[in-house]
Amino acid sequence: MSWFPLGGVRVATTVTAATLVLRLPRDAVSVPLTRRVLEAALVSLGVADDCRADVQLALSEACTNVIRHAVPSQSYQVQVGFDERRCTIEVLDDGPGIELATAATMASPHDEHGRGLRIIALVADEVEVRRRRPHGTLLRFVKRLTFRK
Repeated sequence: MSWFPLGGVRVATTVTAATLVLRLPRDAVSVPLTRRVLEAALVSLGVADDCRADVQLALSEACTNVIRHAVPSQSYQVQVGFDERRCTIEVLDDGPGIELATAATMASPHDEHGRGLRIIALVADEVEVRRRRPHGTLLRFVKRLTFRK
């Protein structure tokens, strides 16, 4: 990976591969912390503002789903992988697991709750939700990266 300065920030000119793994308490305070860590990584890579906003929105929704629904899990994991073209995020919990039928029937835009998966699907390029064995859920989404000019 090579770097050049951009407005006082070192920005990567090429990314071969990088992975971040965060193990977090299932607590609301973990959501902004996770967003800030990801924001710093995306800025340092030179990712465009609108692309960063989409990734952060999807990540916030995914983490919030864990906090609301992954009872009795005490913690969860966020794994972020980068390469030259895309960012892949996996959010894993040890809760009871999402019913796949529930994931497939996303809430309507007018519902007061349950829109998280729909929002993620709207801003990400790929989304996968699956039950983990013996319990828990894996939510994986991919976003093609665009870079500042």
